[in-house]
Amino acid sequence: MYNLSITTGKIADGFSALLMLCCILMVQSCTVPVQTTASLSSDNGDGTYTNPVINADYPDPDIIRVGEDFYMVSSSFVAMPGIPICHSKDLINWRIIGHAYDSITFRPQYRMENEQTAYSRLCWAPSIKYHDGTYYIGVNIADDGFVMFKSNKPEGPYSMHKFDKRLYDPGFFIDDDGKKYVTHGKTKIYLTRLKDDGTGVLYPNDEGTLIITAPKGYEYLFEGCHTYKRNGWYYIFNPALGYNGVQMISRSRNLYGPYETKVLIDDDINYADAGVHQGGYVETLEGESWAYTFQDRDYMGRCVMLYPMKWEEDWPVVGPEGKPGKGVVTYRKPAVKAKQEITFPQHSDDFSSSKLAHVWEFNHVPRKDKWSLTDRPGYFRIYAQYAKGFEWARNSLTQKVSGPYSTGTVSLDLTGLREGDFAGNGIMGRVMYQLGVRKKADGFWLEMRQGGREGETVVDSLPVKTDKIYLRTEVTKQGSLLFYYSLDNLEYNRLGPEGVSNFWGFLGIRHALCCYNLNKGATGGYADFDYFELESNRRGNHYDAFTEIDFSQYDDREGMKLVRPVAKRPMQFISGVRDGNWLVFNNMCFKQNPQKVTIELQAETPGTVIEIREGSLDGKLIATCPINQNQTPGEWEKQAFEVSGAVKDKSKIYFLFRGQSQGLAIKNFVFY
Repeated sequence: MYNLSITTGKIADGFSALLMLCCILMVQSCTVPVQTTASLSSDNGDGTYTNPVINADYPDPDIIRVGEDFYMVSSSFVAMPGIPICHSKDLINWRIIGHAYDSITFRPQYRMENEQTAYSRLCWAPSIKYHDGTYYIGVNIADDGFVMFKSNKPEGPYSMHKFDKRLYDPGFFIDDDGKKYVTHGKTKIYLTRLKDDGTGVLYPNDEGTLIITAPKGYEYLFEGCHTYKRNGWYYIFNPALGYNGVQMISRSRNLYGPYETKVLIDDDINYADAGVHQGGYVETLEGESWAYTFQDRDYMGRCVMLYPMKWEEDWPVVGPEGKPGKGVVTYRKPAVKAKQEITFPQHSDDFSSSKLAHVWEFNHVPRKDKWSLTDRPGYFRIYAQYAKGFEWARNSLTQKVSGPYSTGTVSLDLTGLREGDFAGNGIMGRVMYQLGVRKKADGFWLEMRQGGREGETVVDSLPVKTDKIYLRTEVTKQGSLLFYYSLDNLEYNRLGPEGVSNFWGFLGIRHALCCYNLNKGATGGYADFDYFELESNRRGNHYDAFTEIDFSQYDDREGMKLVRPVAKRPMQFISGVRDGNWLVFNNMCFKQNPQKVTIELQAETPGTVIEIREGSLDGKLIATCPINQNQTPGEWEKQAFEVSGAVKDKSKIYFLFRGQSQGLAIKNFVFY
């Protein structure tokens, strides 16, 4: 809810009225949070996209096409509702349209009973298919076995059919004759036939037929089946080797084998030392083939990647022309005729609907009587229940963090809190961070809380006298976390230390709205969240030339090597620079003609000249940058160079390396 109240007094004439109206519109445009979905899309608006297609945690994706519509499912683990279902017309712009289920309550830990949790359990690696008017989503529940969901609508609702059998990392497959199967397993891949209606295993004692054994050297995490039939061949996609992994492909003329297997994708794209994992392929209505996987982006989670694919002698070949087995950073969008607006799954929410938006998932099975969107229309209300810390707090409402950097801001009404209640906005991850307000006997205290399964501590606090507060979490481009508060939504102040959290329980970090009571046996109150605002100034591959830009954010490159000096963190630089190497930024935005450019680098010797050119490798030369030897060996330093040519407002900028400096590495640049 965003309310703007302006007292104007008597307006004497039409001009004054018009002036006042303009002022009101200006105030509204400055103070009312706006929907910023488009700024997070990987769609560059020029017919290209930049990987990751979804820069958020959508692990183990599976994609199908029905007509001109694409549907994608991904793992949700213990989050409820579970298995988000996304829709797109172009494979680039996605939105969530539903979930496979509202809740699964088989076990007490799914309900957080007796301080039990299941953060890394429940559902992963779902498989979706469509056949004769029915959508099927099959998934193995880690502790309960295989489940099949069925619906006549892609968004649901779905009926649930529980098997009494575990089928690990399943690839649900429907053959031309309508017979249904699941490929499943790890290192050894098995085939199990299902009943014709897909609601159970055809033969109860069937333990599966072994059809593929991982090739030597690729046994580790050879799993995640995606199974297809094309042109008389059966294909099974499997990843291998985990974090810095590869995608494998097996094919046979017979579903039961024998299969021949080889590597399909072996590349870290533009994220050093993190390969690819689990995916498949999909064909457009127009006949193009596109492969997809996820890539582990650490704190962000596992993000969806998309690659061009063609067929050679009935083998799939992934990659741009001349680079088989390689991914792409920026590439042309699929050539589909269907119209698709620019969208992104994650978004802001003003809680004005009486139904919870699909973007939200509870941390476990929620108590339905302890949250509401109707007790106070326009607000999301959580009723406090006892928890010894955020790790164990029921009804915490989560949304995936959007990358590579963004902020999440909530407006929180405190009037319903009772003594012992803590309510706030923070980050759910390997380390839990919560910035919020605790009601004590002497009033409200703003607290920065930090912890995990071993417990929770207050790392910073201060008293506040207010009934409403604004809390902001910033995910920086270094992958760190900063926390802010405001009493007026204008001036924000930092609280607490810089945080670092990471991938945990097979999940990327998440924004989390919470309210719990820290006093066992106490009667809790409630917290009212007015809105959640998601913001980012990042748009695909569009960069402001007058802000610092990392060279690792290139659109394409020839030669060189990406290096991440700190494991599991996103900071990168480029080394191994050789004569003739180049990299390009397709959408560099210049608000004015620059006078200079500064490059942060290391160089043991002089010798390299960097030519900065506009438009192409032999385009207009706008700067010549002769690299000098570092004054302090082994240290990063910034060297400045004159810019001699005018540039367009939006330009394709090439960095071309001539000559050879020993030990040259480059980190970032900025025009000014």
